[in-house]
Amino acid sequence: MPVNQAQALTIYVDEANPPFMYRAEEHAAGIYPDIVRAISARAGLNVEIVPVPWRRALFHLDNGDGAVAGIYKNLERQKKYAFSEPIHRERLMIYRLKGDFDRETKIEDLSGMNVGVIRGWSYGDAFDSARTSGLFETSEAAGDDQNFAMLTSKRIDAMIAVREAGDIWIRKLKLQSQVVRAKTALHENQTFIAFNRRSTDISALALINKAIAELVEDGTIETIISNAVDHAIGSAFH
Repeated sequence: MPVNQAQALTIYVDEANPPFMYRAEEHAAGIYPDIVRAISARAGLNVEIVPVPWRRALFHLDNGDGAVAGIYKNLERQKKYAFSEPIHRERLMIYRLKGDFDRETKIEDLSGMNVGVIRGWSYGDAFDSARTSGLFETSEAAGDDQNFAMLTSKRIDAMIAVREAGDIWIRKLKLQSQVVRAKTALHENQTFIAFNRRSTDISALALINKAIAELVEDGTIETIISNAVDHAIGSAFH
């Protein structure tokens, strides 16, 4: 077998990114942990899913210590990491205060703004390039809830969040009268499971990809996503 069944393959996820992945009573919960569990069951892999801060997950990945789930692919990362088939597609949306919103939907519309992002995240090559070029400034936070707090206190001009998470936080924080979401996505990012190209566990990718294909074909992944969002609304957003 690609992975020694006596020694579990460790897959790290973000501990604070509901409904996608988060820590719940010391366990990993959310869309991506649930998808990984289904993949491991279908592939016959012994997997341990560990929730940690996102930057620590990337640190483990850089060291070839396990894999990471729920990660975006970009040109820089492809040099270092091998990616599975996609496990989901996230739609990145711009959120602004109602009085400030002026139909911003494109990266160029963020020119001159201070934009809230999550620490350690890549938002795709185009956004990352515009950020590096100085088109806009960014303020980093540990999660969407902190970015919404900075937005409503006007410490940032706009923020980027994945639609499912952003919309739930607006409901939980009762911001419907204050915050507006763009109607179209700034960008859509597929998400993956990634291994360091130097990792001895990389041979597990063939089994993982076969399981992903089967779970997409029979509709299991779509069911997992729906159930995980419903569960997160009740338990993960405090």
